[in-house]
Amino acid sequence: MRENVKILMEETGCDEGQAELALHSTGDNLEKAIKSIDLLLKYIVVIKGKFICSQTNVYGQFIVISHLNQKRVVRLSAIVTYDPGIYEGALDCKWRDFEKRLYADRLSEGCAHELIQKLEQNLNWQIASDYRKSFFQNLKDRNYEEITAILQSIVGKSLEDSQLKVEMNVEELNLNQFKFPQESTILSEGEVKPYLNETQEPVSRKEGAIVLKTELVTDTSSSSVEIEKLKKNDLILVKILDSRDIAKYLSRLLGGCKGEEVVPLSTIVEEVRTEGERWAVRTRFSPGILGETLVEKKTKVRRLKPQKFTIENKKLYLGIFVLALIAGLIFYVLLHK
Repeated sequence: MRENVKILMEETGCDEGQAELALHSTGDNLEKAIKSIDLLLKYIVVIKGKFICSQTNVYGQFIVISHLNQKRVVRLSAIVTYDPGIYEGALDCKWRDFEKRLYADRLSEGCAHELIQKLEQNLNWQIASDYRKSFFQNLKDRNYEEITAILQSIVGKSLEDSQLKVEMNVEELNLNQFKFPQESTILSEGEVKPYLNETQEPVSRKEGAIVLKTELVTDTSSSSVEIEKLKKNDLILVKILDSRDIAKYLSRLLGGCKGEEVVPLSTIVEEVRTEGERWAVRTRFSPGILGETLVEKKTKVRRLKPQKFTIENKKLYLGIFVLALIAGLIFYVLLHK
């Protein structure tokens, strides 16, 4: 049995304990164990959550899908909005329904797209770095109170509200339950994604994400920078110009089009590399959704400054409104004397 354990670990990437469990449950039948291990073992944990920020009056939901065995986030998504109705959404629905609803809600008015991007970046980065050990260990041990505390800390810092309230629901899945049908708009782990070659035509490459064909919004002003000076995590503007149905769908979800009009999106620079006589620029819209384009080497773009959401901004607008109201009342009184 020991030899079969080693073979099963090599073939499936499971650990020793999981291999032994799979072989024991199939009567030491290696072939059956390889075919059924995804059904026997729980790898995928889906966290569905919602939050309310009382200090900043924003509301939101998030979904974090993690692979326990590989200790990584498969994908995540979030919504941040000024619509309090978002907080009323149920968490006890199936994870696919929750995720579809979340993406649909991102198309509604009142969504704070810059805050959405900031929250998704922070969730992805901090789970993978600052909280990697504690996050995945607590998931494995089902210490969901600790997981809630971690996510509350990340969301609170991202939205600058230490008093926010977070609610959470968890689903445990095996890999087969997690896989989507081919026509799904989101690729499951290990599927083939499109990638751009020299002619900017999609070609196959195995990495669990999807790459959209994009175009950089160029800028020739004095504040613009050349492509080679861009750094990882810089913010730039791009347009999604991918004609595939899946790309059009994702473009609508991300806010990249209004009706038939394609509009620029702020996105994060992942990589800039040379491709012959041109630069290949890869950007990230969210975990699992990337963009890529080829541009001439002298191309310039505007590097955006991340906008910081503060309570002071809100107070300023409120103050202006109050002053205008007072001025209007004074004018009314003087007019009717």
